[in-house]
Amino acid sequence: MREAQADSFDLLKAEVDLLGRLLGEAIRTVSGERFYGLVEEVRALSKARRQGDEGAGEALLKRVGTLSTEEAEALVRAFTHYFHLVNLAEERHRVRVNRLRAQAETLENPRPEGFLALAQALKARGLSLEEAAAHLNRLELLLTFTAHPTETRRRTLRHHLERLQAELEAGERARVAARVALLYATEEVRKARPSVEDEIKGGLYYLPTTLWEAIPRVVEGLEAALERVYGKRPHLRSPVRFRSWIGGDRDGNPFVTPEVTAFAARYAREVARGRVLEALEALVRDLSLSEAKVPVSREVREGGEGVERFPGEPYRRFFAQLYRRLAQGEVAAEELLAALRVAEGGLRAVGLSGVVESFLRPLEARLTAFGLELAPLDLREESGRLLEAAAELLRVGGVHPDFLALSPEEREALLTEELKTARPLLPVGEAPQGEALRVALGALRAWGDKGAHVVSMTHHPADLLSVFLLAREVGLYRPGRPLPFDVVPLFETLEDLQRAPGVLSRLLQNPVFLAHARGRGGVEVMIGYSDSNKDAGFLMANLALYEAQEALSRVGEEKGLPVSFFHGRGTSTARGGGPAGRAIASLPPRTVGRRLRLTEQGEALADRYGHPELAVRHLEQLLFHFAQAALGDGVEPKPHWREALSRAGEESMARYRALLAAEGFFPFFEALTPIREIAELPIASRPVYRHGRVRDIRDLRAIPWVMAWTQVRLLLPGWYGLAALEALPLDLLREMYREWPFFASTLESAAMALAKADLG
Repeated sequence: MREAQADSFDLLKAEVDLLGRLLGEAIRTVSGERFYGLVEEVRALSKARRQGDEGAGEALLKRVGTLSTEEAEALVRAFTHYFHLVNLAEERHRVRVNRLRAQAETLENPRPEGFLALAQALKARGLSLEEAAAHLNRLELLLTFTAHPTETRRRTLRHHLERLQAELEAGERARVAARVALLYATEEVRKARPSVEDEIKGGLYYLPTTLWEAIPRVVEGLEAALERVYGKRPHLRSPVRFRSWIGGDRDGNPFVTPEVTAFAARYAREVARGRVLEALEALVRDLSLSEAKVPVSREVREGGEGVERFPGEPYRRFFAQLYRRLAQGEVAAEELLAALRVAEGGLRAVGLSGVVESFLRPLEARLTAFGLELAPLDLREESGRLLEAAAELLRVGGVHPDFLALSPEEREALLTEELKTARPLLPVGEAPQGEALRVALGALRAWGDKGAHVVSMTHHPADLLSVFLLAREVGLYRPGRPLPFDVVPLFETLEDLQRAPGVLSRLLQNPVFLAHARGRGGVEVMIGYSDSNKDAGFLMANLALYEAQEALSRVGEEKGLPVSFFHGRGTSTARGGGPAGRAIASLPPRTVGRRLRLTEQGEALADRYGHPELAVRHLEQLLFHFAQAALGDGVEPKPHWREALSRAGEESMARYRALLAAEGFFPFFEALTPIREIAELPIASRPVYRHGRVRDIRDLRAIPWVMAWTQVRLLLPGWYGLAALEALPLDLLREMYREWPFFASTLESAAMALAKADLG
C-alpha cells in the first residue's frame, strides 16, 4: 500500500513537471520569449526566497518594483494558471490515492471514516440489520448550495480544467498540450460582474454532473458495506438531499428580484427534468426484454398502454410512457419513484435482480436525492425588510398605521391576533406600493414553496410571524395549519446566539408558530459561523455556537419538539471550515437528530465535487459521522472544562475586539489587504459592504473580511486571540484535547489556519 502511494506521488511530481513545461511553451508562444524569461526569473527568485535566501527576497522585491502595471498583471495571471494546473494534478493524485485505499480495505482493516467502518460501528452498538437500515433510511443530510464570491473562476475556466483532466486520464498528449495553451490564452477573470442568473447556473453546476454520478454510488456503497458486515443486503434510499440559496438569498443583495427567484426555480426544474428524461430514454433503449421470454406483471403491462412502439417489449413501452408523461409535465417525482418500484418488483419476481441493481436503482437514488427540483430553493431575507413589508401590508389593510413604531412584544401580539383570520389585506387588484412589500410578495409567488424561508438577523418572534402574514397574502397560510415550508430563524452575531434560546422559547409559546412547528414535526434553526467569528473572534465564536446548540436543543425538549440545526459554515477556518466530517463529530451530544443541514459554497464546491470519486468520498465521510451522531454519540464536557474554556473565550474576545478597535486599525486593514480591490472585482452579484456604507469594520460583510486576510496569507480571523489559552494549565489543555472532540477540532482548525499563514 505504501509503495503504491509512493508511486502515485511520483506520478504527481511527473504530472506537475509536465504541466509546468507545457504552460511554459504556451507562455513562449502566446506572450513571447522575453515575458517567459521574466516568469522564470521571478519563479527562481521566489523559490530561493522560500528556501531562506534573503538576498533572493530583496532581488525579487526590486525586480517586481520595476514592472509596469500591465507586466505585473500578466505575471500574476501566468502564476495563477500554473497553480490551477498544480491543483488539477493534486486532485488527480487524490483520486488515485482514494482508489488505492478503497482497494486495500478489508473487514479486519476498514477504511477510516468509510461505509464499512460505519456498518461495523452500527453492529458494534447492537443494531440488527433491520435496525441499521431503518436508522439510515431515516437520515436526511441536506447540503445547501450558496452563492459566495470565494469561487472566482469562470465557468469557461472550469470547463477547460475538466476537459484537461479527462485528456490526461486518456493519455492524449497532443490534446493536453493544446488544452494548456487554450487555458493560458483564456481570460481568467470575468470582464463584467456576474448576474444572479450566471451565479445560479455556475453554483448548481456540480448537481447535474458529478453529484448526479456520485449519488447512486453512495447508496450502493452503503448497501454493500452492510451486506459485508451483516451477510444480507438491505434496500436503502439516498440519505443525501440538496437545497439552494442561489436566486433566493435576498439578504443584502438587491439584484435578487422576484423575477430572478422565478428563474432560479424554473432553471433547476428544467435541468433536473432533462437529466431524468435522459435516464428514462436510456431505460427505453436498454430494457428490451421480450414478453415471449420473460413473464410480465399486469402493472407493467398496463403502465405501457397507449404506446404503439415496441410491440412485445413491455418494459420499453412502460418507460416510454413515463418519458412521455414527464416530457408533458404530467407526472411528479413521487409517481416516478412508485413506477420504478413497480418495474423493479416485476424484474425481481423473475430473478432479474441484477438488472434492477444495475439499471433501475441508480435512477431511484437520483430521484430520491434530487427529485424533479434538483435542489429546492430557499428564500432568505433580513428581518428588518420583512417587518417593513408587514408594516405596509398592515397599514394598507387598515390594521395599524405604524407597525414599526410598536415594541417587539406589541408587534408579536398584533400579528398573532391578525393571523387568526384568513382574510387578505391588499384590496383586490391593488399592487403594493412599497419596494419591500412588492419584493416579498413577488418572491413568495415566484418561489414554489419547496424549500425553507430563512430569516436572517432574527431578534424577536415577530420577525418570523411576519413571514406568516406575507404568506397568507399569497394563499400559502391558513389559520391553524402549518405553512408548507419551514420558517427558519438565523442567529449570527454573538449577542444573537446568546439570546437565541430565549427567542425560540418565546416562539414556541406563540400559538401560531407552535401549531406550525407541530405540523412540520419540529423546528429548524440556522446558526451562522461567519458573522459570529467576525463579531467575537475565533475562540469565543466557536464556544458560543456550541453552547447555543445545547441550549436550543433543551428548549425543544421542554416543548416536546425536535430542533434540527442548519450550520452556516464556510470554507475557511474563520467561517467554520475544515474537515466537515470532523466538525460533525465535534457537535454537542444529543443535538444531532435525523436531519442535518450544512452549507456548501465557494471554492469548496470544486474541491469536494469536482470529481465523482472525490464527491463520493466526501459524502461517505459526512455520513459516517452523521449516522453515529444521530444515535446520540458524543462526549459530555466536564464542568471544569466548560469553566476554563469560558474564561479563555472571554479573554480571547477581549483581545480580538481590542485589536479591531485600536486607533488606525481600519486604515491599516485597507492598506494591507486588497479589500478595496475585492469590492470592485466582478466575482459576485452581492455588494461587499452592507447598505453601501464604508465607515469601519462593522460595515464590511464577513465573507470579504475573511477573504481579504486570506489574500495576504495572514488568515487572522482563523486564529487571533487563541493565545488566551496560555493562561490555562498545560495538563488541563492536554486533557481537554484528548477527551473533548469539540476542543480538539477547534484547536486543529486553528492549527491548520496557522500552518497556511505566512506570518514572516
